[in-house]
Amino acid sequence: MKQINISRKGFEKLAKLQLPKEVLNTESKIYEYNFRRQNKILKYFYINKGEYFANKMYTVEMLDNYKEYLPETFVIPDYMVSINNETVGFTVPKVEGIPLVSILNNYKMDRQDQLDYLKKVGGILNQLKGIRKYTPLKDIYLNDINESNFIVKPTNREVKVIDLDSVKIQNNGIFPAKYLLGCELLSNQPKKYVPNPNTTKENDYKYETNYPKFNEGLIIPSEETDIFCYTMMILNYLYGRNVTKFSLEEYFEYLNYLEYIGFPKNLINQFESIVTNPHSENPVGFLDELTSENIYRANNKVYSQAKNKTLIKRR
Repeated sequence: MKQINISRKGFEKLAKLQLPKEVLNTESKIYEYNFRRQNKILKYFYINKGEYFANKMYTVEMLDNYKEYLPETFVIPDYMVSINNETVGFTVPKVEGIPLVSILNNYKMDRQDQLDYLKKVGGILNQLKGIRKYTPLKDIYLNDINESNFIVKPTNREVKVIDLDSVKIQNNGIFPAKYLLGCELLSNQPKKYVPNPNTTKENDYKYETNYPKFNEGLIIPSEETDIFCYTMMILNYLYGRNVTKFSLEEYFEYLNYLEYIGFPKNLINQFESIVTNPHSENPVGFLDELTSENIYRANNKVYSQAKNKTLIKRR
């Protein structure tokens, strides 16, 4: 992979990229960078030594090595970056667009448009399943699937995948995934969501974060974890808050309510399967059955009012 070397003085002149308040970034500083008249994003890691950083750079190398098999929606890192010949991060092409998290949090936006973007994320997961089946790249999972890691190009309504340096690819180490950390819902299927048995004694990930040490206690990425995180994205959008904070009892109570207000049975079954069945299917194929009324009534404010008035029993 090609490398760009920047002087310390030149680096200090770069402007930071202004991120929307909804976008969480804890591991790096993000800068605007123009290289050979091409607009790029430069990701400078707070921790740029040790096992964690080496795994990041290996992941970026693997993305570059296998880019011919990856979807066009992937915004793949294109250059390693060094400052005074010391590697500190990488660049990616700059995508002019709106973070998906901002779109899903915009209550003034048409609900069917928001749902359409969520369906495109599910379509990307189906693409990856095909890549694992039909190409030499057998070990590729998005891992950290959350609303901040997708960006929408308003010109053509395309959904792009960003922050790919946390993917699972070609035997790299495991990185934290937002919806797999401290989630009680995972505990019901320990053979499906498998904790990584390998840990490291190296404490090179010390800055303030809720993430654990590199590799320690993290869930091994798989098709099942990708489907779980994607399902959490859908449910977070519907509920309007973070469903991963639910206990198992609260989760089933909410599914009871969704069934009560007329959600498609097939979709309810998919939502249930992530915590009850050894295998789950991508729920994207059932999202077309949702109506704007379904989406409105699934919100936590409506749900709270309904709970106070109605006792809803599970079938």
